[in-house]
Amino acid sequence: MKWIKDFKKYQESIQIDLTFTQIDIMESLNILDDVLLSSIAAENVDLLSTLKLPVEFQDKLDLDELSSNIEFINSISSIGLKKSALQNTDDFETFVNKPCRFILLYDFNANELENPDYILFQSYNSTIQKWDDTKLYKVKDDIKKFYDKLTSKTIEIIEGDVNYIYTTSNGNDWILQNVESQNDIYKKDISKDELQKIIDERKVVINII
Repeated sequence: MKWIKDFKKYQESIQIDLTFTQIDIMESLNILDDVLLSSIAAENVDLLSTLKLPVEFQDKLDLDELSSNIEFINSISSIGLKKSALQNTDDFETFVNKPCRFILLYDFNANELENPDYILFQSYNSTIQKWDDTKLYKVKDDIKKFYDKLTSKTIEIIEGDVNYIYTTSNGNDWILQNVESQNDIYKKDISKDELQKIIDERKVVINII
């Protein structure tokens, strides 16, 4: 059962004892954008100095503008970097709690299957109804973890001394990972409604990973 125990090492894991409370499972799956960034050990660095951009760029840092700005493209090329296309979290089946968008920066000679050097990241502030300032982060871990965190979710249901590990990529369809534990209640494939019924009716503990 080593694989199951490894789930508990995740820093952002949240444990909920449903003996004492009830939850809406989908609301509980939402993650903060800083959790998304922490999945790649992102280190915030100064955007202008790192990318050797003139101070005049301070007012041109919206990612919509940067994605097609020839001066920006030429500037990062001069320090051996190239950019990906602009990506929006709304284009994915996502569990992030607010819209975000990002551009990956690669070594000029790298292909886009390799790990990027940096990520330009911007999140939407619904309170003031505008995009927050763009930030630049050094990518210090595998970018696949970023996309995994963005597009999938894992929960561990503990009932008695038995664990049931379910994953989803859309929030509606859940697949049991430790299939040797399946039974009439904890089936190999269950729907969101079936999962919510288990949570509502049974005395279980949930680790949201």
